[in-house]
Amino acid sequence: MLIQKILGLAIGLLYAYLSFSQQRLTDDDAREARAAPAQERGEEGEREVSAELRWHLTRLCGDDWLVLDGLVLIHAPGSDFPTAEIDHLAIAPFGVFVVETKHWAGVVTHGETDDTLTLTTVDGQRFVRTSPLKQNAAKVRFLRSLLPPRLWIVEGLGVFSHGAVMVAPALPAVLLERSELYRHLRVRQQQFARTGTGRLPVPKIADVILRHADTRPEAMAEHRQRIQEGRARGQS
Repeated sequence: MLIQKILGLAIGLLYAYLSFSQQRLTDDDAREARAAPAQERGEEGEREVSAELRWHLTRLCGDDWLVLDGLVLIHAPGSDFPTAEIDHLAIAPFGVFVVETKHWAGVVTHGETDDTLTLTTVDGQRFVRTSPLKQNAAKVRFLRSLLPPRLWIVEGLGVFSHGAVMVAPALPAVLLERSELYRHLRVRQQQFARTGTGRLPVPKIADVILRHADTRPEAMAEHRQRIQEGRARGQS
């Protein structure tokens, strides 16, 4: 009952935000947004998160960082699904971050399992979605296997890019609203500094990872085609 009350309050706050924010959509804009394909909305969110990663890392590290967008990682060669898509791979002197972007609007809470989240929209509809942490898990494990243990942090992040999203406070701290991204990176930088480890060699880390990536222009299309075919066969 308490959870339902909290969820109801969150939805009410979100509705108020949407209704009274100076940045709210006009009626025409809202209709256009609803008509836009989901992939286009997702790509819009990825562009926003990519830009913010670059801005924040410049503030924190100067020019000593690298962000790779839409990286196709070869993590299981020889298998039916040898590749995985990383929305953004951020390499900084204080760690490596695998970022999964979600352009969802609504209140995000715990799902039915640890691998899922529940999205509740302003009109009260509820959708069970795969958690970004589940999507990142195999990619993070693979990258950790490539890099020296204990020295180089590899962390998976889920970043919710939509301006009208609220992430429940009880969710893991690596599930972030876009506005929380800078603080999270800043905290990680400070935590790394306290370890006494020197700055991580960004070019060297990037070189190791890119040896296990497919950087051909057609790599992403081929990866997504394999996923679609697998889903049609009930394999993914």
